[in-house]
Amino acid sequence: MSLRIIGGAARSRRIPSPEEAGVRPTGERVREALFNIWGSALEGARVLDLCAGSGAISLEALSRGAAGVLAVEKNPRLCAAMRRNAEALGLTDGFEVRCADVITGIRRIQAESSHRFDLAFADPPWREEGLRQELLDAVFAPEPICASLVMEAPRGVAARSEVSGARLVRERRYGDTCLLFYEVDAVGESAKDDELK
Repeated sequence: MSLRIIGGAARSRRIPSPEEAGVRPTGERVREALFNIWGSALEGARVLDLCAGSGAISLEALSRGAAGVLAVEKNPRLCAAMRRNAEALGLTDGFEVRCADVITGIRRIQAESSHRFDLAFADPPWREEGLRQELLDAVFAPEPICASLVMEAPRGVAARSEVSGARLVRERRYGDTCLLFYEVDAVGESAKDDELK
């Protein structure tokens, strides 16, 4: 089996689908919907891909014009496969893979003041509801590492409408899959700016 890159420079190229147990690559329909929603915001953007798995989101983003992508994945075999696939597709420029537990990876990014992202995507294991909540809190607090985050989750999950430093602005359902769109709370950010003046 293989995964198809849907759009951009590597359009219609295929990469091997991972055979690791428990890995569930984001479906093509959902990927296409996500990138249609991101639209022109992706051009030149810095993208963060959390729980990257197959790397399909990362590679699709690079194919469609993202300036750079940082993928965080804890499985060393999947990390190696992502690097191989990027090489095969000619998408290595601006692509970095970090092999780490997702929360550890986020904390390391927060410690690096130069690493801030325009767009982020996260697809934590569906059965680990606690990790979804922990990931959301880690991305947006104490300081947000991205302007917006899309989280993939099973349909019917109880989405948190409020997260420290962010808010849920959109929810889209595709079969058994749900995409939850979170953005930095502009009101909270404005209040912080006022305090610093």
